[in-house]
Amino acid sequence: MDRRNFLQLAGLAALHHLTTTVAFAAADPGNPRLLVLIELKGGNDGLNTVVPYADATYYNLRPKIAIARDQVLQLDERSGLNPAMQVLMPLWQSRRLAIVQGVGYPKPNLSHFRSIEIWDTASNSDTVLQTGWLSRQFAAKPLPAGFVTDGIAVGSQDLGPLDGGVRALILQNQDAFVRQAKLAGDKSAGVQNAALTHLLKVEEDIRIAARGLAGSASLNTVFPDHGFGRTVKTAMEALAANRNIGVFRLTLGSFDTHVNQRNQQDRLLGELAEGLIALQAALTELGRWNDTLAMS
Repeated sequence: MDRRNFLQLAGLAALHHLTTTVAFAAADPGNPRLLVLIELKGGNDGLNTVVPYADATYYNLRPKIAIARDQVLQLDERSGLNPAMQVLMPLWQSRRLAIVQGVGYPKPNLSHFRSIEIWDTASNSDTVLQTGWLSRQFAAKPLPAGFVTDGIAVGSQDLGPLDGGVRALILQNQDAFVRQAKLAGDKSAGVQNAALTHLLKVEEDIRIAARGLAGSASLNTVFPDHGFGRTVKTAMEALAANRNIGVFRLTLGSFDTHVNQRNQQDRLLGELAEGLIALQAALTELGRWNDTLAMS
């Protein structure tokens, strides 16, 4: 399967591979590649996402929350998708969707919070790092000068794998971000204080990013009218305004479905699936689908 033409839908997929190849955006500045990371915030139930419907143990251990075999969207003779993700089946059938199972790390940590840290920093389970794996990669191999930002996080106040980077943004509304960035003026002349100089440099980077994201570019893609649909729309509008963005990190949550799991998870997985379809449509409209890797 052509790596450029599929969405990977899996937990903790291929971090070590990506850390060595994330500089893909620098390969051709005129036709940059794009990475889209989708965080399922909380503890998504993987067994009710990709269902082992042929395994009797699955049903024996989950008498109340197991998905009935006749409801599963069969992918092969052993596993299938949650029925809430029906809209993704055409992508699977056309070989533009890949599912990777059994990916993990030695001595896994069962804490949600620590697991998120490991995911965001690509650390060993017994090592704590302070910076995200993408921010370290971009520091080691900077993107070309024309890139408006290394990465943009949408749908969360956390930068995740972009944390600790000097050229990463949290974006909730493109127009508001551009307006607010204009409130800051250039005050760097004559400044001798190192800490203040750093803050002013960050401020200038924000103004540069705002200039790069200013302007409107209408999209014909119809985005779902729910939280994740709006998150995808915000990201794609930013990409339409400026193609020179290295990474998007999109967040959907919360998957901490301790009560009434079936209804909550089905709703969230439905939003995920519809958002992924809109993402694929927008990337195709922008001519970026073949240059994008999206994964969760």
